[in-house]
Amino acid sequence: MLFWERFISDFNFDALSFVFDVLAPSLLAIIFGGLIGLQREKHERPAGLRTHSLVCLGATVFTLVSYLGFSGMGPVDPSRIAAGIVTGIGFIGAGAIFKQGPLVKGVTTAASIWISAAIGLALGTRLYYLAIIVTISGLLILSFLKNLEERVIHVPFYNIRVTTAMDFEGIDDIKKILGKFSGDIRSKSYEVLPGKDQKVYSFHLHSRTPGIPDKIISLMGKDKKVLKVSVS
Repeated sequence: MLFWERFISDFNFDALSFVFDVLAPSLLAIIFGGLIGLQREKHERPAGLRTHSLVCLGATVFTLVSYLGFSGMGPVDPSRIAAGIVTGIGFIGAGAIFKQGPLVKGVTTAASIWISAAIGLALGTRLYYLAIIVTISGLLILSFLKNLEERVIHVPFYNIRVTTAMDFEGIDDIKKILGKFSGDIRSKSYEVLPGKDQKVYSFHLHSRTPGIPDKIISLMGKDKKVLKVSVS
């Protein structure tokens, strides 16, 4: 009986404390992290609902353990676990970042994972108002600032690949056509396809002109020595 008495004594279950100190922040972590993850899931990002919920819940649990589990244990700094969460969550976020051609993608998703961990830290210390404000702010940033960024800040990027006959000498004409749509035209490469008697020119440019792929293809297609035009 001594074992069970010691076990029950150590367990020291308090229903009220369990609800407010453990259950409430844990459930809110699943909900708040899930809301951020759901927004990422809807946009088909690599980290979605489950990842963000788990990150937020994990950060909450680590924070709860840091100040509930280590309280009253002498000269122990509970904030060290919180600092470890901030550092360690970067490894998970890095897994969401990848390079696709000239573009780096997944940085926003990595930041959303990071903010989910921050929400978990706030919930773990029972800063509920802060967690609510950060969750709402995160959702607004992810949902609405994307449209503002595309309309005001971001200039669409295009890769143009032009395949011509070997005797084609109208590269200046191609640049003039592209110049109608953008003042920022850069030649990336020039390539000769062996055995096909063809040359390939690659350019990239930034332009806000609507319907630019169709317009470029239509104008360049008038030259019979231009065999193929692709815009991506």
